[in-house]
Amino acid sequence: PFDTFNASLLKLIKKSTLKYYNANIIVSPKKTLPKQAYYKPNRRWRADELLWYLEKNTPVQITKVVGLTNKDISTTKGKIYDWGIFGLASVTGRTCMVSTFRLRFGNVHIKKFHERIIKVVIHELGHTFGLFHCQTPRCMMNDAKGTIRTVDNESGKFCDTCRKKLKHVLR
Repeated sequence: PFDTFNASLLKLIKKSTLKYYNANIIVSPKKTLPKQAYYKPNRRWRADELLWYLEKNTPVQITKVVGLTNKDISTTKGKIYDWGIFGLASVTGRTCMVSTFRLRFGNVHIKKFHERIIKVVIHELGHTFGLFHCQTPRCMMNDAKGTIRTVDNESGKFCDTCRKKLKHVLR
């Protein structure tokens, strides 16, 4: 977790992640967002810089890392240098970053917000296990394409193809 990330939300994410990935989950002490990742013009944090920071500052024996923040994060998408996102992962790497900032859009009920954060964490972790965006409707690995509706429409499950790929990687 970074900075003021909610401790009770951490517990929910840990519990939910265990349902998808059978893993030993360790919650590290809170870290401060690195200043070099801040993009002042739009008051956002560059997710690719945060991935690099996590990679550099995590012991090698840790196989996967999820950085969590409530701050707005971004990446470059096409010609847009500072595209706001829900999360970003290093595909087949070990780091991913998830922000709750955009998951609260629509003044949603807390239950819907919790569903969103779980889906995005599971999705970004899927990338670290080598899963790419999937075209199967409602699969957890659908590309959000910048809209929260895509996240809301996901089933909360991997499609058969993604599940098989993940099972193969995890054995």
